[in-house]
Amino acid sequence: MFERGGLFRKRDSFAEYLTSTGRYDTEQDIVENFDSLVLDVRKWLKAKNYGHAEALLDLVLDKKDGLTRKDGKTPSALHEVTQAVWFISCVEDGLPVEDPAGVLSLIFSHDLGEDFGVTTQDLWHYLHVEKAFADDEQLQEIIDDYDVISKRWGKGGPERYANEYQYFHIAQHQRRNNSIAKLIDRAHNITTMIGVKDEEGEQEKAVMMKYIAKTLTLLGDYVRDASQVHPKQAETYEALQYVIDRVSQVSRYYVVDTGKVMVEDDELRSSMPDKGFLKLPNGFHPLIFAAERIRLTYPETHLAQKQDLNGVESSAVSGSGGSAGAGGDQDVAGDIPEVTK
Repeated sequence: MFERGGLFRKRDSFAEYLTSTGRYDTEQDIVENFDSLVLDVRKWLKAKNYGHAEALLDLVLDKKDGLTRKDGKTPSALHEVTQAVWFISCVEDGLPVEDPAGVLSLIFSHDLGEDFGVTTQDLWHYLHVEKAFADDEQLQEIIDDYDVISKRWGKGGPERYANEYQYFHIAQHQRRNNSIAKLIDRAHNITTMIGVKDEEGEQEKAVMMKYIAKTLTLLGDYVRDASQVHPKQAETYEALQYVIDRVSQVSRYYVVDTGKVMVEDDELRSSMPDKGFLKLPNGFHPLIFAAERIRLTYPETHLAQKQDLNGVESSAVSGSGGSAGAGGDQDVAGDIPEVTK
C-alpha cells in the first residue's frame, strides 16, 4: 500500500476515508462539500504522484467553473470527480487496471473536446508547454486516448464517428484506458439522467431509455472484445458491466411508477460487485443515490410510511456480486418498458 501522507489512515481505503469524514452521506452533502471533495481527490492524486491526472483535474475545474447541471445547483465537474472516486475505489479494491493514472487522466478530460472544443493540439500544449510535462510516450498515450474518446470538437462540431457502434464499441474497446473510462462514464451518465430537472416529461424519459438501450445493445460485445484485447483487465470490464446492468434496471422505477416499492438501501448496496463499490459512501453509491432521486420523484409510492414490502421482487436490482457480468444485458434490455412520446 502506498504512503498516503497525513490524509489517510493506512488501514483505510479511499472510499472508507470518504465515508469516515461524514461529508458524503447523501448527494446533497456532496454538492455542499464539493470543494472538500476536490481537495480529497487532489491529495490522493498527489500521494500517487499522478501529475498528468491532477493537471487535467485542474483543467476541467477551470473550464467548468461556475457551471451546473440542469438542476441549477450540482457543479458540472462533479461528473468527472464522481467517476474518479468510483475508479479509485475499484483500483484499491483490487480490480485489475494496467494504467490507473492514464484512466484517471481520461476520466478528467473526456468531455473537454465535445463541451469546450479543446483539440488534441490544445491538450498537448496545455500539458507540455504550460505544465512542462515531457513530450514522451506517456503524454502521447494521453493525447491518443483523448483523441479517440472525443466524439466532436465543440458542441456544434461535426460527428467524428459514423454511428454509436463505431464510437462506443469499435473505437473505445481497443484502447486499454478508453475501454475502462468509457464504461465508467456510461454508468454515471445513466444514473445522473434520473431526475436532473424538477419536472421531466415523457420525452426526457424516452431519451433516457434510448440511451440505455443503445448502451445495453452493445455492452455484451464490448466487454467480450475488450477482454480479448486486454485480458488482464477482464475482471474490471465484467464488474463494470454488472454495474451498468444494475443502474439500468433501477432506472425503470423512474421511467414508470407502477406502485411497486423499491428495495431498501442495504439491499441496493449488497447488489453491487464484490469489488469497487461496496465501501463507497451512500452519496456516491450508484444505486443508492439514483434510488434517492426516484423516491423524491414518486414520494407517495417510495416514501410512504410503513409500506408493505412483501412481494417486492429484489431480483430486479440485486444479484450476487460474485457473478458480476453474468446474466448480462440481454435480460435487462428485454425488460425495458416502452415509452411513448
